[in-house]
Amino acid sequence: MIMTSLTVRHGGEIALPADLRTRYGIMPDTRVRMIETKTGILLVPLTGEPMNEELAQELAEWQSLSAQTWDTYPYEDDDA
Repeated sequence: MIMTSLTVRHGGEIALPADLRTRYGIMPDTRVRMIETKTGILLVPLTGEPMNEELAQELAEWQSLSAQTWDTYPYEDDDA
């Protein structure tokens, strides 16, 4: 897990570190789904690129959490 501080710029823009953009296949104009949780914001790139094995394992571990955990992600955006 990478932890870094970002600064919100004029108009709400943030610059993601290059290593994260590379890891998640985020290029200019890549759509990103923003999921508001009770404790923060989760950004999910909508790239269509195949997921590498490391990320697939991380997702499987995250999804294996109890159904109760899903209550921390109560918001959905049908427009994305």
